Amino acid sequence: MSLFYGRNSSVSSPFIKSSPVSQVLCTLVRNSDGNYSAIDENGLTLGIFTKSQVIHGGQGFQRSNDFLLQDQSAKLLPKERVCNCLKKRIDKQKQREVKYNENRKKAHYANVQRCGSIWSCPVCAKQITEKRREELKKGLETWKMKHRGSVMLLTLTFSHSQSESLKSLLERQRKAYKIFLETTKVKEIFKHFGVKYKIRSLEATYGQNGWHPHFHVLLLGYFQIDDLIFRDLLAELWIKSCVRAGLNAPSMTHGLDLRDGTYADQYVSKWGIESELTKGHVKKGRNGGFTPFDLLQFSIYNESVFDKDCAKLFQEFAIAMKGSRQLVWSRGLKSLLELEEKTDEELAEETEKDAITLRTIDDFIFSLICHYQKRWDFLRCLERDYENGCFGTGETEQLLIDILEKEHIRLGIAS
Repeated sequence: MSLFYGRNSSVSSPFIKSSPVSQVLCTLVRNSDGNYSAIDENGLTLGIFTKSQVIHGGQGFQRSNDFLLQDQSAKLLPKERVCNCLKKRIDKQKQREVKYNENRKKAHYANVQRCGSIWSCPVCAKQITEKRREELKKGLETWKMKHRGSVMLLTLTFSHSQSESLKSLLERQRKAYKIFLETTKVKEIFKHFGVKYKIRSLEATYGQNGWHPHFHVLLLGYFQIDDLIFRDLLAELWIKSCVRAGLNAPSMTHGLDLRDGTYADQYVSKWGIESELTKGHVKKGRNGGFTPFDLLQFSIYNESVFDKDCAKLFQEFAIAMKGSRQLVWSRGLKSLLELEEKTDEELAEETEKDAITLRTIDDFIFSLICHYQKRWDFLRCLERDYENGCFGTGETEQLLIDILEKEHIRLGIAS
């Protein structure tokens, strides 16, 4: 695993092929104790990182990488809204602004459009999924405390191969799910369970056997301890549903998984934090698979996984998933749980209420900031200058000077 700018091909995964032009500032090498050492280009140790540090990374690194990934997504998807996200102005009569929340000590851009794409935009995805996680957590707490209900977690997967497109798999997956829920025996079992409502989440990873879309379904009802005995029967019914929908039959062991409330609680507490859509840094997917934003990150370095070009895989993912909802709630459930209905776009556009304006940015300067991929650096410099009380003489002005000097060199203009 490499930090920031590339990976050392000599230590890369056997599943990842690196471009010979990739460069790296440092490479993470796993030690025998499970921790990681940062090794520079000359093989010198820069420091030791614990597993938690590697997985979660520095907050600044994650935020910086989100902007870089967003730029890469815009490059790969030139006709999508992500190209204008946090760049194009909302009100063309006003300048772009940088605002600062004193409670969170974070700066953000204002009067800029947000694409609201949970699938193709790392910046919007992080905000949306975190809001959804909070919504989910609050809703389930209300279900348990006010309605005295319980929760079970149902996971549905199926067999797949590299030759199958994600679009085709998604279409047949939705068909299989519909067949499954409409099966008389499934209805009877769910009635026995006391299932009243469902919350379905859609996830997709890429592995040695191609795309792996799968459903996690939170079942809200009034369950008994012995309800898990129906797991095998449900698995058989799911296998039949997959076959009828044109999917390859999953195994009895892996096709359907049913867990009790304890596991469901753990899933909900992690959802939106550990999923691929809220990680700005590179995180290898579970069980040898890669998340979509892994693929996006790898595409920066012209890499491939399992002999497939990462850029093309991410393009396929973004196009196939466009318009799909990550979370689908049963009709009337949000109202019952006293949750406000908000679209992904509305969540992405929510701005900080208690924010002050630090400065405006004219079009020319902002175009240079975007060209040299310094949007996060600009925010971070403004944060530090505000905290240190050195506007006009601090890091922000030096950053702008550096950017202008680079532009002069690019244009062949003497300083």
